[in-house]
Amino acid sequence: MEDSNKEKKIYLDSRFYYCLVIAVFICFVLIYALANKNYSLYDNSSKPFDKNWYYENGESVDFDNFVSDSNFVIQKKIEKGSLINNKSLCFYSKNIYFTVILDGNVIYNYHPNPPRVFGKSYGVYPHVISLPSLYDDATLKIVVDNLYTSTPGFIKDISISNGNSFLIKELRRNTMEFLLCALALALGVVAFILGIAGKHFGDRRYEIISMGTFAMVCSIWISCETTFFSLLASAPIAVHFVDYMMLAILPLPTVLFASFITNNKESKAGIIVALLSSINLLMQILLTSLKIKDYHELLIVSHIILGATVVYSLILYIKSIIQKKLPRGVHIILAATSLLPLIIGLSELVKYRIQPRSYGGTPIYHIILYIFIFVCCTYEFISISELSRKGQYAEIMEKMAYTDSLTGLYNREYYNKFLDSTLPEGEHYTFVMLDMNGLKEVNDTHGHLIGDEYIKTLAKFIKESFGENGTCFRMGGDEYLIISDLLSVDLKFLDDLDTLYEKIAKYNESKKLEIPLSVAIGYSDFTVGSRSVKEAFREADAKMYERKKKMKENV
Repeated sequence: MEDSNKEKKIYLDSRFYYCLVIAVFICFVLIYALANKNYSLYDNSSKPFDKNWYYENGESVDFDNFVSDSNFVIQKKIEKGSLINNKSLCFYSKNIYFTVILDGNVIYNYHPNPPRVFGKSYGVYPHVISLPSLYDDATLKIVVDNLYTSTPGFIKDISISNGNSFLIKELRRNTMEFLLCALALALGVVAFILGIAGKHFGDRRYEIISMGTFAMVCSIWISCETTFFSLLASAPIAVHFVDYMMLAILPLPTVLFASFITNNKESKAGIIVALLSSINLLMQILLTSLKIKDYHELLIVSHIILGATVVYSLILYIKSIIQKKLPRGVHIILAATSLLPLIIGLSELVKYRIQPRSYGGTPIYHIILYIFIFVCCTYEFISISELSRKGQYAEIMEKMAYTDSLTGLYNREYYNKFLDSTLPEGEHYTFVMLDMNGLKEVNDTHGHLIGDEYIKTLAKFIKESFGENGTCFRMGGDEYLIISDLLSVDLKFLDDLDTLYEKIAKYNESKKLEIPLSVAIGYSDFTVGSRSVKEAFREADAKMYERKKKMKENV
């Protein structure tokens, strides 16, 4: 035995080392590949191309302060044989449609025609425009159509570069943030599903569900603001539409989660926020679809509602910390991961209203939101584990309280609970009383252990015969009760009854017992509302004893 354990230990150790070697190899391959990431198939050189651009009136173009006219043209003289040959014109644009013309020929036209409900805005999007070889001097023009004259769009970081290299660089710049969004979305979906499925969680399930919803909405909203998602979908306007939708409904999961986690679930603010968010969402969709206004122009309404939600959530958090409504340690988590992102998020809203042209990089509130989502999801998953453990323990205790330890059937306590529950009016049942014959003789002749075997065997046959169509109880001693879901005239009920008799007969035949297994049965139909349960129970009991008396007389 000792040698066997030793061999098993060696075997387990060897498996551990195999896995360790594989893990080390994976790390080595990844590190080596990333260390040589600068090797590329493409020419990575990029040259700024933002100088010597002019408006048609001869005024120099300042790309940091585009004019707010509805339509205008910017242009630049290109000499033959210049650096544009076999290169691409690369830049970022926001909230403008445009056409690129070289030497009188249209080489790029960005005037999408999305469904009305999507609106016109597409946020910040990178463009790669292949330029033909020049054999003579030419003029490069960009005909610009501003989508919103009140807040004009822009062209930024205009350069001459290799198109593939530019796009790869852009994707690489946003990959980590997009992956974090995907992870946050996955955590939110898991929390949402666990909250719905958690039968042991009680009111905590709503906190878990609201956390999952908040994580899903936040992660989708942030991912829509990354160019990675727009490039991946090749539909920046559709992605930006999703962005506006998520921002419009974000106040609702925010205030719900804040209310539940701070033990202020009775607050009516959730209803108010839900109403405001719904009205805002419907009005934005309606006005944009009718081309009266556009999401971008109505963005201030979403910002106001979200700002008010942030302020209210801050009040709830501070109030709960002061009143010590939270479990020990949770207030520290909230202070570190909830108050900070809310404050920073509020400051970012103000900053956006002041500087709507800013772009690039990962905003600090995105990072704070990731930390907040991951910490809160971790906290909720720990809570889920603890609630599941307590729920399983309670389930085991309940099972022990309502289950007969010898037979595994329900006991008399569960019968009382069953009857205390509200049975549907007009439903039909059959009460079947069963009493084993000769148990005292078995106990006196062969002992109580053999008597217990008789009791367990009969219980097993009862469960196998009636379990699919009824609830089986051991009422005590050698008495059993079946509450069948069928009436006694139902053929299926009679089949169940025949099955029980057949099992008993086959058992007696195979075991050739000195005292055969035998049972007296009486049953009574019962319709909820027609009479009391006690009357039906007494009738079945009386029929069972009458049957038992006749069986004794026949013996």
